Amino acid sequence: MTPEVTRLDVTGDLSIEVDGAPVRVTARGGDVHVVADDVRGFVQGLRAAATARTGTRPGRADVAGLAGALAGAGLTARLDSPSQHVVTVGAGVDSPLGGVLLGTRLARPEPLGIVRASVRARTVETALAAAVLALGYAVVRRRR
Repeated sequence: MTPEVTRLDVTGDLSIEVDGAPVRVTARGGDVHVVADDVRGFVQGLRAAATARTGTRPGRADVAGLAGALAGAGLTARLDSPSQHVVTVGAGVDSPLGGVLLGTRLARPEPLGIVRASVRARTVETALAAAVLALGYAVVRRRR
């Protein structure tokens, strides 16, 4: 027996601030689009909220769970900086790179967007993460 999948149809337009940096969330149909002026700060804010809610810091399994829940509802979410795409998660995504780096093929990271977000944040931690993503991308592409 196959579980019945319900596709959500969403509509929305929300502007918020996360630690003083603007974030805009728009939604239409099955697409949710998030544009954060400070992508790194936005992701850290999400982690902090999830940690406060559950008592443990979210990891790869949580990313996979979120991606699966979005895909199961027929939703695709994109996270962008004002000038660059960073990651797509959910329905219609099948990324070997996401499987390696994020623990789910339902997440497609954009290495260039992550690198540019890192340079904008100007932190060693983020720059190292971007370098690891770029290396992972190169390994996955080479295996093909």
